[in-house]
Amino acid sequence: MDLKFTDTAKATDEERDAVDALLGAPGTGWEGGTGRSSDELRWARGGAAARERRDLLLPALHAVNDRVGWLSEGALDYICRRLTVPPAEAYGVATFYSMFSVRPRPAKVLHVCTDLACAARGGSLSAADAVGPDVSVQPSPCLGLCERAPAALLVRAGRSPSARGAEGTEGDPARP
Repeated sequence: MDLKFTDTAKATDEERDAVDALLGAPGTGWEGGTGRSSDELRWARGGAAARERRDLLLPALHAVNDRVGWLSEGALDYICRRLTVPPAEAYGVATFYSMFSVRPRPAKVLHVCTDLACAARGGSLSAADAVGPDVSVQPSPCLGLCERAPAALLVRAGRSPSARGAEGTEGDPARP
């Protein structure tokens, strides 16, 4: 596995804090810590231990996205270093899921379901345009509320984990 980190963008303190809150502080310079000792330059660790942590990729992406609102190149690079995951793989995961963004966006995002059940019941992106300028409206695949269609989900980044629901939402799914 070839790990090609960019080293051009650095994670902000807030992004590093979000990842470190989930994974704990970095143990070595190779895992995202500051600097590398002379001993760390003589031997390498990883292998099976590093592969066992790959399941933390989605939770780490959620931690940054929930705290900051989007995933910067520096944040992706930091997550990849901490989990020994190729950056291309993390980028693929981050761009696959519609709840993540790799571009800056407002702290409040309204995800509007665009699947068949919601569309048949009158749900559309145009119905959500009246939410205000500080809210980004994003199309979203099924939100899992087909029986209560149409559905939308308002997510606010930056709130403390104790002040929000388990999924980082501002409240119950809304209807556009």
